Amino acid sequence: MVMADNNQYYQWATSRCAQKEYCRSEIAKKLLTKGATPDEVDETLGRLEAESYIDEARYARAFVNDKFRFDHWGRIKIRYALRQKGVSDFDTDDALALIDDDDYRQALADFIASRRRTTKGDTPYAVNQKIARAAITRGFEPQMVFDALSVE
Repeated sequence: MVMADNNQYYQWATSRCAQKEYCRSEIAKKLLTKGATPDEVDETLGRLEAESYIDEARYARAFVNDKFRFDHWGRIKIRYALRQKGVSDFDTDDALALIDDDDYRQALADFIASRRRTTKGDTPYAVNQKIARAAITRGFEPQMVFDALSVE
């Protein structure tokens, strides 16, 4: 009976992983909410990893691509989010290496330009303060933000 239930969890998890990249912690949380025991979760995760349905390095690369390219997150916020999801620092560093410095500076410049168009303030200093706060909240490195704003 337990094997049949675990097979049910495995089938559900493989169908989810075939649609989107997930990390171990995300699948584990979903399985626990579906009623799986911790042992069933461990067994299911082991099978998923053995059959390459879950690959933390692949997940980290997809996460970086999505959050950097589409949501305009900086490296700091991406690193924190991956750490919260249980992705190793090694896989995180490898994925963050996909963002070269020129792309990163360009993304920051695009973010600043988009904020400059929509941010209202009394003085240029006040506008820069709002933009800097928003960029740092998005996870861009503070020194790079200040350098980019001082160039303008």
